[in-house]
Amino acid sequence: MYSALEIEVKDIYSQLLLDEMNPLNIEVVARHFDISLIYKSAESKAISILNKKVIFIDERKNSFQQKEDFCHELCHILKHTGAQNNTHYLFKQMQENQANAFMYHFAVPSFILNKIDMPNSIYEAVPFISRRFGVSFDFAHHRLEMFYRNLINFPNYYNQIQNKTMLEYAFY
Repeated sequence: MYSALEIEVKDIYSQLLLDEMNPLNIEVVARHFDISLIYKSAESKAISILNKKVIFIDERKNSFQQKEDFCHELCHILKHTGAQNNTHYLFKQMQENQANAFMYHFAVPSFILNKIDMPNSIYEAVPFISRRFGVSFDFAHHRLEMFYRNLINFPNYYNQIQNKTMLEYAFY
């Protein structure tokens, strides 16, 4: 049983015919959705005007951070319309929260986390997820916290994981 966001991400992955064993390729995803990717020395941003979609990626960031930014901006392209600068700050905050949630789930999908043999220690799992999905250590750590928080709060949430060992957790 997955959340609506997790189902949406799984559907997008199957629609894109993405290889679950390889890190997400943002150029392939952009091409599929007819999004122009532009790398420049400016904050990452998404723009959609008259069916022309563009995601600007900050070229000053490393490839992990660029992928994370892409996933965030992809949510804005797929789910949001209009310019945020003219909206109420609470509405803008809601859209940013949606984009952040989408970013974590799209870059490191739950349905793939369920399938992989995860290391039993958080100290091993974070670098494993970072390498496996091509995301930063901080991103991998936060995503694992999200994933395991759902397991703890909703024991039947991921019924196919019941036999997996829970990570030993320690702050670092």
